Amino acid sequence: MAATRAPSTRRDAVRNRARLARAATAAFREDGLDVAVDAIARRAGVGVATLYRHFPTKLDLIVAVTEAVLEDLEAAASAALAADDDVLRTFLTAAMEQQHENRGFLEAITQHALPDDAREELADRVVAMLAPIVAAAHAAGTLAARLDAEDLLVAMRMLGAAASTTVRPRPPATALGVVLGGLAEPG
Repeated sequence: MAATRAPSTRRDAVRNRARLARAATAAFREDGLDVAVDAIARRAGVGVATLYRHFPTKLDLIVAVTEAVLEDLEAAASAALAADDDVLRTFLTAAMEQQHENRGFLEAITQHALPDDAREELADRVVAMLAPIVAAAHAAGTLAARLDAEDLLVAMRMLGAAASTTVRPRPPATALGVVLGGLAEPG
């Protein structure tokens, strides 16, 4: 009988972890990274002890949510590469929309006390994800040859800042046009 209980316990644990990650994502979007963990647990419909079993520290929860955000960004990169349109414009448009939806979450995690190894791992993952975008943009002539994935990451952060500003907000197309103009080969 114990053998039949273990899988159901694992399914329950998997479900609770997923609920916590979704609740944390929504809470971070709405309230920022300083939201209390008990509020996240309530939002997920679980106790704080359950939250801590899955995520021993708030930082563990932030890293898990960051993983989900990066998966969405990777999907946007894949979609841009598969499109026949301007890969750079398509990708940056999707990245800007995602950053707006996440209200500067990617920018906020760079300012949060992530351990150096976690920050380095995330940066490596993003740069690796951007490399095919850069190669396609170089081939299409929409990205200056002197620029690389690190430069594109800087441009994404600029768009993220533009997407999350509340002081004199500009139309997204304006910010995108400015960044694309800066990334283009000087004519």
